[in-house]
Amino acid sequence: MSTIFASVALAPSLFDTQSFSFSKPQEDQTFFILFIGINPKLQKICGEIDYPIECLTSIIPFLNENVAMISMSILKVEIDAIHNKTKEALDKTYELSMNPPTSRLLPLCIKSCINNYNAILESKQRILNAISMGDANELSMELSHNMEDVFACEEEFNKAKIESPITELNSLLVKIITSSLTIDVNMTNV
Repeated sequence: MSTIFASVALAPSLFDTQSFSFSKPQEDQTFFILFIGINPKLQKICGEIDYPIECLTSIIPFLNENVAMISMSILKVEIDAIHNKTKEALDKTYELSMNPPTSRLLPLCIKSCINNYNAILESKQRILNAISMGDANELSMELSHNMEDVFACEEEFNKAKIESPITELNSLLVKIITSSLTIDVNMTNV
């Protein structure tokens, strides 16, 4: 079994740089990440989902000493990460809308993405309310809608046969939302 070592710079954060190592999983092996200096409970929560690295790197910048290392608290922090990454994607689409279009369909794609990102931002309070009330169905529905909004944005570019200039951001956003859905499932099964 080989081991890979890497560093991830996280800012703003309580940590300047976090180092991690993980073994390359064989086809049927469980994937484990060992972050040095990271709370073992957080490692466990993120280690049980499909995108553990994205989980950790999206959560760590929002951690402070007041965040309890339980699924519900981590889920709330992950919702903040979704919100911030969506704002970043929205800023990027606004920036793209200011540039001369390379295709006559590009402004339509960008407008659709802006609407979808705004829908994600508007869902934050509903998601936090669902978490507070322990309403797993509402929580899953809202997060699933957020995922659909990201996919709809990318689909606009696909239909127009234009390479999406925000695929990387959308991909990360999908991974963070997927992590939230998985943490949600873990929260309801605890």
